[in-house]
Amino acid sequence: MRQIGILSWSTIGVALLVALAAFLLIEGRVILGPLLLAVVLVFVLNPLVSRLNRRGLHRLFGAAIGFLLILVALVLIGFAVVPSIANQAQQFGETFPDLYEKSSTDLESLAASLGFDDVRIWTYEEVVDYVSSPDNRDLIVSVVLERAGTVTAGIFEFILAFLLGPAIAFYLLIDLPSVQQRALALLPEDNRGEAAHVGNQLNTAVGGFLRGQVLVALIVGVMLSFGYWLIGLDFWLLIGMVGGVLNIVPFLGPWVGGALGVIVAFATADPVTAFWAVVVAVIVQQIDNNFVSPTVLRATVRLHPAMTLIVLVVGGAVAGIWGVIVAVPLAASVKILLGHWWRTRVLGQTWEEASEALIEEHEPPRRRRLTGEETTAELEAIAVDESAVGDGEATD
Repeated sequence: MRQIGILSWSTIGVALLVALAAFLLIEGRVILGPLLLAVVLVFVLNPLVSRLNRRGLHRLFGAAIGFLLILVALVLIGFAVVPSIANQAQQFGETFPDLYEKSSTDLESLAASLGFDDVRIWTYEEVVDYVSSPDNRDLIVSVVLERAGTVTAGIFEFILAFLLGPAIAFYLLIDLPSVQQRALALLPEDNRGEAAHVGNQLNTAVGGFLRGQVLVALIVGVMLSFGYWLIGLDFWLLIGMVGGVLNIVPFLGPWVGGALGVIVAFATADPVTAFWAVVVAVIVQQIDNNFVSPTVLRATVRLHPAMTLIVLVVGGAVAGIWGVIVAVPLAASVKILLGHWWRTRVLGQTWEEASEALIEEHEPPRRRRLTGEETTAELEAIAVDESAVGDGEATD
């Protein structure tokens, strides 16, 4: 009866925490962007900051060097890529009327071949005339004004993320070891070892996912751009970079990014080019799925594709684009926490057995295996190591 009571109250407590988290996520979504960007920057830069700190450089200077390297990389990428993207974007805007007319004609022909002879799509001039008429123009202006608040809030959130996110990440990078120590000190001494172990698993899976997705997106963007350039697709760089950015969103991103190239191929060229665009998208995704992602994402949490799709939809409904980005790592964190509790408390497994059942490692791990028999002091030392977040050498 005591165990049933503990389980019941634990379930109620978890439900209340989830409800509270959902409420805070909805009401405080303005801070979600900066926090998400800060977490990504911490996971990306902490291995470098920790290694420099082990060589005698203060974490303050290590964090400054890390941010300077990111700034230099962004500037170099900007000089190399932005002019070409801007030029292609301008060309796309100039050729949009012709693209619209060609796409409309192709869609009408496709509908006629399927037996829908009455399907007719407005021409570009008809759309312009409709929008330019006084009555419709007033209606459009009123709708735009009604949505102005939402658009302004979105712009504000975007600017706030890129202003506060790096500042939060900078201070977290400096004080990360002491933050970890204070977090462990809040727990009862008997539970600190287990909390350190679970935190280490979260760092391995979620940290590797966040850091790896950025690198994977960059690699996929380069491969798509090169492939589309090779087949002579218009706006190849613009489409490839957009596909790379969309690749950050698991499961949906690769399909949307590949479909974008195929649609543009149909609109700007011919069915042969569209066929080769499909070939390029499939080849890039196969390379990503079989070589790039398994190499970059060394440790991932096993999430079923259906569950991935569900959490993406829920995340988007709750918090928009930020919810879509954070949905998968958040679901992975919840699975690690609940899975560890279930396997250790209900099934009686060791910490190591629970970790192996939840986290899939694509290559031999570099960090030391934990058996669940380490002392609390040993596990606390592992958890508060300055390189505990995202540094595979921390527990060699």
